Amino acid sequence: MINIKSVIIGISGLILTKDEKNLLKTYLPIGIILFSRNIKNNNQVLRLTNEIREVLGFDCLILIDQEGGRVQRLKEPNCPNYPAANFFGELAKKSVKDAVRATYLNYYLLGKDLINIGINVNCAPCLDVKNLNTHEVIGDRAFSSDPKIVSLLGEAACNGLIKSGVLPIIKHIPGHGKAVSDSHLSLPIINDKVKSLEKSDFLPFKNLSDMPMAMTAHILYEDIDNRLPVTQSRLANTFIRKNIKYKGILISDDIEMLALSGSLQDKIKSIYKANYDLILHCSGDLNNTEIVLKNGNFMEKDLFIKIKSSMESLNKIDNTNTFTSNKIELSNILKKLM
Repeated sequence: MINIKSVIIGISGLILTKDEKNLLKTYLPIGIILFSRNIKNNNQVLRLTNEIREVLGFDCLILIDQEGGRVQRLKEPNCPNYPAANFFGELAKKSVKDAVRATYLNYYLLGKDLINIGINVNCAPCLDVKNLNTHEVIGDRAFSSDPKIVSLLGEAACNGLIKSGVLPIIKHIPGHGKAVSDSHLSLPIINDKVKSLEKSDFLPFKNLSDMPMAMTAHILYEDIDNRLPVTQSRLANTFIRKNIKYKGILISDDIEMLALSGSLQDKIKSIYKANYDLILHCSGDLNNTEIVLKNGNFMEKDLFIKIKSSMESLNKIDNTNTFTSNKIELSNILKKLM
């Protein structure tokens, strides 16, 4: 083990407070996730991300939810308002080839916005397959109701982010599309059989099982584990590893979401017991953050090497200055299809 906690936390505001600095120095979380409350402008975010790394003393993960549409923490005038995933699914109805290219270019440009201000991980794309009854918490965040289109566009999104120098996190494994309730507020229960799900919701995750990171769905799949939600279920973890064949780093969704029951300590214990790699805690509340950090596991050396290797592979990518030409190409594709 190494002296870094396998925990990703939120912080409260635009700068690190004295108490937050002390917590970071004491517990050394592997990463920080940023929200709108942490963003004023690009220069301020760059100062913040630099300060976080300086306090921690290593090149930590700095995450954000920047999907496009209604889920983007960076907004105009700090960066363009990027379209939701479903926009590209609609383009695919006109030309799959052009939609794939447009998706790649969009997420490349989006990723450049992030890497330029010190953010190296994006909690995107959503690989959830839209369903007639899909809850609006997913809605237009899903590319399509066709798992093959989701796979194609999801892969393009990931490749665009990677090319820009940003690690993608595919979510919400093994799928949130059939949920008819919001896991922020309650536990969705899916009773579809695995055999059916493998042809629909699970398929994009299997097709993209080589991606570096995946975030869990706080959902109970009765045909996998009829007692526990995915994030707290060793059976679900085993299914993801063996059936979906996902080999990357598995991170929980936010553990303060109400789909998970029990105290923070209970949640943390159950997630680690289920063999998930990293725990995500988003609120920025100092007392709860300290509880999470105190109870978080120290990172296994193999996991740290896996994360470090993923980050180093990004640095080897040929990041030639293609931003302007890619922006023009995307604009031309959209003009053709719109």
